[in-house]
Amino acid sequence: MDKKLSYVRALLAVLLIPSLSFAARSEPVHVRMENVNFHVGDGVELRVLHLTGRLVGAAPGKIPTFDDVNSYVIEIDSARVSMTMTSLTNLMNNVLFVRADAPIKNVTVEAEGTELKQTGTLRKGVSIPFTMRASPEVTSDGKLRLHPTSIKAAGFIPKGLFDFFGVHLGSLLKVRAGSPMQVIGDDLILDPAQALPPPRIRGKLTKAWIADGMLFEQFGGDKPPPSITPPVASHNFMYYRGGTLRFGKLTMTDADLMLVDEHPTDLFDFSPAHYKDQLVAGYSKSTRDGGLVTYMPDLSEVSARRTARK
Repeated sequence: MDKKLSYVRALLAVLLIPSLSFAARSEPVHVRMENVNFHVGDGVELRVLHLTGRLVGAAPGKIPTFDDVNSYVIEIDSARVSMTMTSLTNLMNNVLFVRADAPIKNVTVEAEGTELKQTGTLRKGVSIPFTMRASPEVTSDGKLRLHPTSIKAAGFIPKGLFDFFGVHLGSLLKVRAGSPMQVIGDDLILDPAQALPPPRIRGKLTKAWIADGMLFEQFGGDKPPPSITPPVASHNFMYYRGGTLRFGKLTMTDADLMLVDEHPTDLFDFSPAHYKDQLVAGYSKSTRDGGLVTYMPDLSEVSARRTARK
């Protein structure tokens, strides 16, 4: 009987160990960011003033891996971010309307007071130049709504004439199914979780406004008390704590990794897709608790050094 019990216990141990290991790998990595200029690709930059949340695998059981921006999602509890008009222009042309059959081309976005001014070409059989002014709003389900206050097509047909004939932007602007931007009436509805290039973000947009020539967005509530405290003091950093995180040939369990701006005179200019170049150009220190603090130069500084060597 004792032999049978021993066998059963041994069998349970073999079966349970992998499941416990899987559970440990599935724990999220807590993340905190302050003053980071996040390059997300295609000429689009997201200025993260502050962010708290988690790094989770893009698929169940998948470990977040810095070397693959498609391997993880940033789940946001609270964040305040901004985008320049150049980044918004690149987002429109290089991401949202990049397809050959896109209904809008050659978009330029500018800030005028508290509104966005968009100019471009509407493709409706023939190419029609248009100008639209819109105020940013937030829908009840946390999406960005660009509500037009004025529209002019071909330089002279005003929005009021469209309204008189019962013509809305949605009837002129056909967007393919599954696009991160949809048109409802005259409103452009943008889903932040799908619109930006990877790494993807997931969180509820609660406020959007124009200030200082930029588009600002608030996710979640106002800045909460810090959820995790980094090992060294810095104004410009990213800190990852707990869970499992993989970068290069290293895998960190109970992750304790801080990326710090080596020269914090401005925002920490960082690229998830090219972090290795910044890593090689910087230096790292181990903490007494077995964590790692890595000091990195800005991406722009690394690029300047490379150009100077040529």
